[in-house]
Amino acid sequence: MNGILRGLCLFALLGAFNPAGLQAARPIPASPDSQIREQVAAKPLESDSQLSPHAPRTAKASTQTSQSSSLPGRPSKHANRILNINFGLAPNDSKPNGILGGPHDFWTLVDVRETSKTALPMADGTTTDVVLELSENDGKWGISGPADIYHAYLYHNCRCVDLSVTLKDLPRGLYEVYVFAHGDAPDQNAAIEIQSGDTTYSGKCTLNDGTYRYRSRDYEEGNQYVKYTIDVQVGTPVVITSKRAGSSLSMFNAIQLKQLKVK
Repeated sequence: MNGILRGLCLFALLGAFNPAGLQAARPIPASPDSQIREQVAAKPLESDSQLSPHAPRTAKASTQTSQSSSLPGRPSKHANRILNINFGLAPNDSKPNGILGGPHDFWTLVDVRETSKTALPMADGTTTDVVLELSENDGKWGISGPADIYHAYLYHNCRCVDLSVTLKDLPRGLYEVYVFAHGDAPDQNAAIEIQSGDTTYSGKCTLNDGTYRYRSRDYEEGNQYVKYTIDVQVGTPVVITSKRAGSSLSMFNAIQLKQLKVK
């Protein structure tokens, strides 16, 4: 299955290949591991050698949220319909912006080895009944650049599993889903699949073109993130899976959802 997904990703990349655009992009030299750690002053990212490949699952943790402290203000216009999740590290030196919302919106933080969050808040801070479950994970690293919502990501050191996020008790309706999933190497991309009820949404991948364009904070679909529009039914969980594509790593950086239509 992974081979098929990698083939689909490669086919999509070849179909969208733009020689002029890629020639103009200047690869950024990879940063040494020590420099990557220094970029996250709030909490060092943990290397493979520091973590057990079979770390135990953690107990249910209280939900931690973050909002820009340096830029106090009102949440964005549609924040009551947006759900923000970031993995590994709360933004600490830049505005917590994604594709949706604004710099004053709330985000739920899921740290390494955490596997459950309850009562997730909407982007305006309103508490919900939504529950998040994350599959076992024991690794955290960072992408070169500002410590924003895209910088840190979670993964599993065994390099033999695909991480999945399950969201339970989402209100019924139509949703846009934005999934950021990329590691700090050109081939560490992901193929994203979403299961909602009996419907599977698949076939979209983050960037794997041999360059360092994935480090850009000018977000574009098919580079740092993929987007799906999904239908959510009452009592039906939504399962988002980050499948290994160009490498043996599966990861999550951030997820955003926006409810478009209430049924």
